[in-house]
Amino acid sequence: MAAILAVLLGGCVFAGGGTPYWALEPVYEVRNSPIPVPRPVMKPRPPQRFAVVPAARPAVAKRPHSAIPLRMVTVRRGDTVYGIARRHAVAVADLVAVNRLEAPYLLHPGERLRLPEPRIHVVRRGETLFAIAQGHDLEVGDLARANDLRPPWRIRPGDRLRIPSGRGAEMAVASRPSSGLPAPPPRSGRGFDWPVSGPVVSTFGPKKGGLRNDGINIAAPRGAPVRAAEAGVVAYAGNGLKGFGNLILIRHYGAWVTAYAHNDALLVRRGDTVARGQMIARVGSTGGVTTPQLHFEIRRGAKAVDPLAHLPILSAAASR
Repeated sequence: MAAILAVLLGGCVFAGGGTPYWALEPVYEVRNSPIPVPRPVMKPRPPQRFAVVPAARPAVAKRPHSAIPLRMVTVRRGDTVYGIARRHAVAVADLVAVNRLEAPYLLHPGERLRLPEPRIHVVRRGETLFAIAQGHDLEVGDLARANDLRPPWRIRPGDRLRIPSGRGAEMAVASRPSSGLPAPPPRSGRGFDWPVSGPVVSTFGPKKGGLRNDGINIAAPRGAPVRAAEAGVVAYAGNGLKGFGNLILIRHYGAWVTAYAHNDALLVRRGDTVARGQMIARVGSTGGVTTPQLHFEIRRGAKAVDPLAHLPILSAAASR
């Protein structure tokens, strides 16, 4: 009798091969039932002996946008926007834009400037440093220095190169029109006049060692007069652009710009209106030269063109 009772009680607790009664799925339908079968009330599951705590995810600290540090630089005595851009290998046009500077871009010691993100070129298969420099209007030496490269300047596909401003880009920024600069007068003639008399000692185009001349160099005695090649407005007069020494940039009607570099003395200032043939400077050897000469450029917008194609043919101008 005791054995039978134990079997009956066990059947009340376990069914279906040892499953507890509270774990059985309820049956909601009864076939051939004459009356609706009421929905049974489920009993709550018994509490677990051990609480299951989900694993905590590692916290990720999110820094607010305002806390992201900006790349800032403090202006030192003698600094220019061109020098700061070269020192930090950023484009001078981007530096001017991000700080909302307007020509002539005067800076004061202690002033804080925001540095823009550098322009990056990702090296592709088959590219050389010379080709990359040429594609970005740079001299290969400037590109190498901006990326701490040493001869023979080996680069590999996937390398990321910082693209600094070249001389042409600096000159384009320096000669920009601004609210304080008058509009250039109409041109007084066809083409341009020679700015100084003397032999051409360096012509337009590529040179040895990855260098390039964006104009021509004319040898002349120290102190010889330098004259405006055409009527225009002086957009820049100073020595802030690397390698040019004392430089004058004149804007002309039709988006033309002429450049006069390595001068000894500057006789005009920014904003002056000059006539064709007016003396604007005296020949010198400032900047990246050691003998008296004038570096002369003609640009249409930011693009340099060969001056000899726009100057009168002079039999005395021997070139090499």
